[in-house]
Amino acid sequence: MGIFKLEKEASLTECRKLVFSFISLGILVFILYSNSLNTSWHFDDEPNILKRDSIHLTELSWTQINKVFYDENGHLYRPIANLSFALNYYFGKRNVLGYHLVNISIHFITSVFLFLLIYKLLRLPRMRGKYGEDAYFIALLSSVLWSTNPVQTQAVTYIVQRMASMAGMFFIMSIFFYVQGRESSQSITKFFNFLLCIICGLFSFGSKENTAMLPFCIILLDLFLIQGLTKKNITRTLLLILLFAFLPAVLLILTKGFSSLDPAVILGGYSQRNFSVVSRLLTESRVIIFYISLLIYPMPFRLCVVHEPTISLGLFDPPTTVLSIVVIIIIIAVAFAISRKHPLISYCILFFFINHIIESSIFPLELVFEHRNYLPSMLFFIPISILILKAIQLFLNKPLMKAIISGFVVLFIISYGHGTFIRNAIWKTDESLWLDAAEKYPLLPRPYHNLGYYYERVGQYEKAIKYYKYALTLPQTSYGNKDYFTYSNLALLYEKMGQRAEAEKQLRKSIAMAPGLFLPAYNNLGVILLHEKRYKEALKIFAKALEYAPDNWKLHHNLGILLLRTGQPKEAIIEFRRASELNGNSYISLEYLGISFKKTGNFGKAFYYLQKAISKNPKSILTRLHLAEIYIIRGNKKAAENIVIDGLSSLPPRLVFSELKAYTRGVILRELPDKSRIMPLLENYYSKMIENVR
Repeated sequence: MGIFKLEKEASLTECRKLVFSFISLGILVFILYSNSLNTSWHFDDEPNILKRDSIHLTELSWTQINKVFYDENGHLYRPIANLSFALNYYFGKRNVLGYHLVNISIHFITSVFLFLLIYKLLRLPRMRGKYGEDAYFIALLSSVLWSTNPVQTQAVTYIVQRMASMAGMFFIMSIFFYVQGRESSQSITKFFNFLLCIICGLFSFGSKENTAMLPFCIILLDLFLIQGLTKKNITRTLLLILLFAFLPAVLLILTKGFSSLDPAVILGGYSQRNFSVVSRLLTESRVIIFYISLLIYPMPFRLCVVHEPTISLGLFDPPTTVLSIVVIIIIIAVAFAISRKHPLISYCILFFFINHIIESSIFPLELVFEHRNYLPSMLFFIPISILILKAIQLFLNKPLMKAIISGFVVLFIISYGHGTFIRNAIWKTDESLWLDAAEKYPLLPRPYHNLGYYYERVGQYEKAIKYYKYALTLPQTSYGNKDYFTYSNLALLYEKMGQRAEAEKQLRKSIAMAPGLFLPAYNNLGVILLHEKRYKEALKIFAKALEYAPDNWKLHHNLGILLLRTGQPKEAIIEFRRASELNGNSYISLEYLGISFKKTGNFGKAFYYLQKAISKNPKSILTRLHLAEIYIIRGNKKAAENIVIDGLSSLPPRLVFSELKAYTRGVILRELPDKSRIMPLLENYYSKMIENVR
């Protein structure tokens, strides 16, 4: 009876310890990120979420959900992360609150599973003798240092980098369930844990591709911390590693196609960079050392949304390149040298470098981003926590020194938390984020370009022009010469201001700088020429652009508009059909198919496509007006009035008026119905609205 009571009390104590750790991590994470809940959209949020129609769910049907999983080229693209964005959009549209709550929750869950994994590892049979008594302290301190580190703000507060944080969450869960399964004595428990390990591993890769290194992390964990480093086990593990060596390549081929590993394609990606594959590899050695320093000393003045390292042109250019390579080799060599005596510390070191391999190797990615540390840094603070523990134990009988070390740890955590809170304030708006970047990298054009884009969006056009033009005066960077992008944005701004001649000038500069590279410049120039009724020139631009991108739906769509306006509706139908095939039958292509058939006199098909467009977008004002025009042509004025009044009555009259006005100007081209037929309907609509107000 006494033994049972002791076991029960021990179990209760263990449960309380776990609950305390979960609550502590939850309080820390949610308090430190509480000032990020209304942080605005930034940078890559726009193409990946705001302007990515495929994730804008309007209903929870398989037809719509299935589209979420693929990119515009039909390749599987981070389906799990994109599904989470799609669900956020379904429930909250563009309200950032829901997105941030999910991101913070992911960070909290990751922190909890990180704690559980470390706690589990420290109590494995091979680790228990050395760390078992201190497992709770080491696991909790390591998790707190990781979760409060300001470096993680880019993966948590930057909405689109949920891809990195969600990948990290499933990655650490997968390893946890593997260890659970490995240690389980019951077959059914073992089976379910291994099943969860596989599911979480697939979800991890489905969030971001850098998690393809998961099998190697699990294999090495098993060798270092479970089996033990014997000659037999090492030989068997090497065979396993060889067996899994091609798995990352297979996963990339399955999701991105064979071209993802085609050397010509990989090297071709460097044409847009200001560095070669060799320079990238050399530079990344210095970047890795920078990452390590940033994790240890992540003060806000060292953090930035973008970083601009000096490109390494050779081993000694700059000299820190060879020094960084030597330091990395020494660290890895030490990890292997101490692997038998300190396998956990060795594994933590190797875990960091293994998980930087994909993003710090041959792929033509940008050189530095802080969110790339989210996963690799998960075990980074275990050796540091062990060192702190040893220091406390060393001065166990010296209360003053023990208090000093403990106080230092508390101050360390407070400084991390304070840094995270301050860094989140910098992320608050595009303006604060890019002003911070411009201050830290005054010769980098990207911050000024993005400041120009911000001021353009808020209507401060003169300020936007100033920043765009200043960005164009700055030298090329490691990101490559992106001036063609700035010229294009500047052109759109001039177009908004009604200065089409200046807009055309900037677009031609953009095209001349990067022929065939930046298709929006071709498309926008073609649209401006359409507005100016310079149809022959517009035709040449669209034809040239389609040579570079034959499957670009916007080019086919705008070419269809050109054909419509030059009296070729039958030829326009061909282009609109192609656009519709390429963009998944979006309402705009269906609408224009209806308009084209209307112009050919085929009112049956016109009616069919316009009705289909309305079913896709019931709030489309112009689609309803074109449908109403068909009713008028057919002599059914009553039906025409109903289609207009029923469709527009739910919308504010001011919105209807402003939208109709917007169609007549700007880069967005819309085909208007015959005014003589439609104006009486609109007058009737406004009369009824006025009567309702009275």
